[in-house]
Amino acid sequence: MSTRVIALSILALVLGFIIVMASVTFFVRDPLPIVGANQTLLLHSVDIQPQIRTAVAIDGGYRVDLTVEHAETQDPQAQLRPTGGTAIMLDTGTDSAGAWSASGQMTRPGRWELVLTEGPTREVISFIVRE
Repeated sequence: MSTRVIALSILALVLGFIIVMASVTFFVRDPLPIVGANQTLLLHSVDIQPQIRTAVAIDGGYRVDLTVEHAETQDPQAQLRPTGGTAIMLDTGTDSAGAWSASGQMTRPGRWELVLTEGPTREVISFIVRE
């Protein structure tokens, strides 16, 4: 009888562990993308249509190069800022394909936001810059 109690207890613990691990996906919402030095992060708009594609490339000194690809009919504005902070200064221009490009210096690692504005529509895309 005590062997059955021990076996059922172990079974309950194992099943409980499996249920807790399986339910983690219900508690974790959309995870933020993470980018580090010498990496490129590809982001795209959801609310702004047609879709705007953005590449955020960070070098070893946390200098950022931002490339925004958009439709010819769009004239998007982009800002890069730490969450809850003010936008960093960006040197802007366009490349030969008509994509909007900018470069600037990130001030710190942590949570950052890319703010895309197209007409009255504004979209904020969050991501994390790691050390």
